[in-house]
Amino acid sequence: MKLIADKIKAKKVFMRLLLFLGIAVAVCVIFVFARNNYIPAWIGWNDKEIAVYDGGASIKLGKKKLEVINSGGETTFVSKKDFKVQDVLVTDIDRDGDNEMIVLLWKHGKYGMHKPFWVEKDEKNYSQHVFIYDVDRDGKVTEKWCASDMGSVAGRIKLMEKNNSIFMMEDKDKNCTLWMWEGWGVKTIDNKVRVVAFGDNLIHEPIYEYARNKEKGEFDFLYEPFLDEIQSADIAALNAETVLVDKDSMVGGYPSFGSPVKVGEAIRRAGFDVVSCANNHALDRGIQGIDTTVDFYKDAEITCVGIQSSGDAEYKPYELISRNGMRIALFSYTYGTNVGDISEDYPNVVHYLPRKVMQEIGKNETAPDEMKDPAANEQESKLISDIHSARQEADFIIAFVHWGEEYNKEVTSEQKHIADLFAQGCADVVIGTHPHVVQKTETLDRPDGGKMIVYYSLGNFRADQAQSEETKRGAEAVFTIAHTYDGVSLIDYDTKEIDAYWK
Repeated sequence: MKLIADKIKAKKVFMRLLLFLGIAVAVCVIFVFARNNYIPAWIGWNDKEIAVYDGGASIKLGKKKLEVINSGGETTFVSKKDFKVQDVLVTDIDRDGDNEMIVLLWKHGKYGMHKPFWVEKDEKNYSQHVFIYDVDRDGKVTEKWCASDMGSVAGRIKLMEKNNSIFMMEDKDKNCTLWMWEGWGVKTIDNKVRVVAFGDNLIHEPIYEYARNKEKGEFDFLYEPFLDEIQSADIAALNAETVLVDKDSMVGGYPSFGSPVKVGEAIRRAGFDVVSCANNHALDRGIQGIDTTVDFYKDAEITCVGIQSSGDAEYKPYELISRNGMRIALFSYTYGTNVGDISEDYPNVVHYLPRKVMQEIGKNETAPDEMKDPAANEQESKLISDIHSARQEADFIIAFVHWGEEYNKEVTSEQKHIADLFAQGCADVVIGTHPHVVQKTETLDRPDGGKMIVYYSLGNFRADQAQSEETKRGAEAVFTIAHTYDGVSLIDYDTKEIDAYWK
C-alpha cells in the first residue's frame, strides 16, 4: 500500500512541475510577444483626411492605417499591414514643386530590408520611424526616404507655421526637434537661437587717436575682449551710436560724431550680425552719414535697423532676420536726434518714437490715459500697429530703443510708458540704450497673456567716458529663444556685467 501511495504522490509532484514549467513557458512567450509589440501607452493616434493636391489625390488616416485615394475615388496606396501609422503631414518638403507625405509610424525592427552591413541582427520589437513618400496628382505613391532612428520618441508632429519645409517633433517631456530636407534625406537643425546684445558703441576722439597711433588705423582692439561671446552667439547686436563716414574731414568725436568706415570693418570682423542705428547722434553727419552707414552695413551683410537710405520712398519699420527656422523682426527707435527735425524732407531716414507722446509726458507728467492730443494717440496706435504687422510674418520680436535720461540709473516715466506700448503690441524683448549707465531689467505682462522682457539700459559697450564707475561699466543682454510646439518662446535670459572702458 505504501508503495502505491508513494507512486501517486510522485505523480502529483511531476504533474505540478509540468504545470509550473508550462506556466513559465507561457509567461516567457507572452513577455516576448508583449516586448516585441510594445508601443508606449502615452502615444496618441490621429485620424484625419487631408488633400495632397486641390482636386487631386487625398489621404485618409484611420485606425492606424493610411490610404491614398485619387480624384476618381480609387485607393492607390495602403500602408503595410505591419505598419501602425501615428500621424501624417503633407508638404513639399524637398521644395521640388510636388508634395510629399511625411508619415510617422511604428513597425517591427529598426531597419527591415535596408539594414546596414555592420548590423548583424535587426530588432524584432516595435520602433518609431519617419517615412517620406512622393505623391503625384493621380495618387501614385513612391517611397522616397525613411529613417531608422530619429533619436527620440515623438508624441506629436507638425509643420512649422511660417516655413512648411520644416517639421517639428515633440517628445514626452515636451522637448522639440526640427527637421528639414537636406541633400538626400532629412537632417535635424538646432531649435534654439542664442542672442547677445551690447549697449552704446560710442567712438570718442581718444579712441581715434589710439587707433591712428598704435593700431595702424584699425579698430579691432575694441572688440577683441568680447570675441568669444560675439562669435558663439547666433545673433550678436550692438547700438552703433556713431554713424560711419568715408572722408577723413568728416571724422569727429564728442559732441558731433562721425566714425571712419574702419570702425564698421572692425564690427564686421568681430562677427556682429545686427546694428541698431536709431539714436540721438544718427544725424550728426547729415544725410551723407546716414547713406554711408546704410550702404556699408548692407554691403557687409549686417542687418542695420532704425535708419534708412535717403532714397527710400517707403517707411520700413522693421527688418527680418532668420536663424534656425525662426523669423525674428527687429525694430529700432530713438526719442530724437541732436540735429533739428528733417522729417519733412526725409520722412523715413530715422525711426522715431512717438514724439507727440514724449512731448506730452515731458511737459506735465500726465498719465498715458489722460493724454488728449489726437496726434499723440495716432502715433501710439501706429507704433502698436507696426508691431502687430511684424507678428504676422515673424516668430519673435526684438525692439531696440534709445530713450531715458543720460547718467540716470532710474527708469523715467517716458521709458515706462513706451515700454507699455511695446507690451501692448506684443513685442518679446525690448533693449534700451542712451543713459550710458546700466538700468534694471524687468518682465511686463502682455494683453495676449505672454511676457515681455525689458532691458531698460545696457549702458556703454565701447566708449571713453570715465566720469564715473557707472559709465565705465556696461551690461551684456543674453537670452535664448526656442521652438516649442506652441510657437517660438523665450526660454531664458540674463544680464552680464562688462568692462565698457576701452583702455
